[in-house]
Amino acid sequence: MKLAALGFLLACGGCSLYFGDAGSPGDDGNPGTQPGGPIQGDPGTPKPPGDPGPVDPGPVDPGPVDPGAARCEGPQVDVFAVYVPRTGSSSTGEAGVTIDQPGVHTLVLSAYERTSWHVSLAPGASVNAVYLYGYHAQTVDLGGVPVVTHSYDQDGQFACGYSFPYNGQGCDTNQLLARAAAEAGPVHDFHGCYQAVKWTLHTGGRVTSDCDTAAGYQQDDFTRACRLPSDWQPAAFQTLEPATCTGARFVRYDTRYAAWVGAILCGRADRYKLYMSAQRDDRFLQIADFAGDGQDHCELVNPAFTIPDEDDITSGGCTACSVGQLIDVDGPPVYARARFGQPFARVTSRYWADLTTDVYACGIAIPGPSR
Repeated sequence: MKLAALGFLLACGGCSLYFGDAGSPGDDGNPGTQPGGPIQGDPGTPKPPGDPGPVDPGPVDPGPVDPGAARCEGPQVDVFAVYVPRTGSSSTGEAGVTIDQPGVHTLVLSAYERTSWHVSLAPGASVNAVYLYGYHAQTVDLGGVPVVTHSYDQDGQFACGYSFPYNGQGCDTNQLLARAAAEAGPVHDFHGCYQAVKWTLHTGGRVTSDCDTAAGYQQDDFTRACRLPSDWQPAAFQTLEPATCTGARFVRYDTRYAAWVGAILCGRADRYKLYMSAQRDDRFLQIADFAGDGQDHCELVNPAFTIPDEDDITSGGCTACSVGQLIDVDGPPVYARARFGQPFARVTSRYWADLTTDVYACGIAIPGPSR
């Protein structure tokens, strides 16, 4: 069958992925058979792992990074895809996805076979929509979330794909990703395997599965690159708890700690309350200190800040630096650490263990000059 040239661009504001030449559905020579004759476009059955099939097109060029990135700040679109989610001969397969990464996610779940999807969410993770794509009917058990479903069984439309780059066999990953981008939004990450049942998206973006590697299959993944703003930008972000200040709000992405920092001005541009979040559109949490009450947090605002004495915010030479009234956070989640330079961890605050302040002065005004 003649190969069709299929190219599309997944634009994410701050990045792009280009998928080039690939075969059309059913290019493995199996048109599929249903009662009444072949079905046009049936993705067919992939070749066994030992069959080399078409030549691998090689690495995919991620394309240029757009410095005007903004879309990376929205919900993260995660794609999980299999051909068959189980062994055996049951009429409906079972597949599970666990989201441990905090933030807002849009899930795209795809299988060729009839599949019942189960979604589990860790604290701090949420799903704003689910898109189900397959050849046979797909369902999901996540309540209270909008669900869009397309399959040949349900509405005559289908998309499926488990290989990346697309291997030219059954189920065209390029078509799956094109539909996902058009309906769910720019795809942030893709994870596929011919046969798998359990997937986990961990904090930091790592994904594990029970992909049946013993049978010769492999897990294929990609995560798009994103350029996030390191300078302060106006943003009406929300806080988990009532804010102690009422001024203008700004955010910036801190690449060192892989987190969003939020600042609410407290009467003046050089006085503010600081917050942190894993995702731009999630609620921001207070930042706490195991060995003080926030003195070392000025590092998040002032690139020149240092603090040789954790109890003296001016010990590194910032004579204008100070913290306000002590706040003992007890109960809600916070981002916390003990000392300057250490990573922040999302923890549940405890009585007299996680301390912060109602206002910071870090010797720099916000938004101030570019960092």
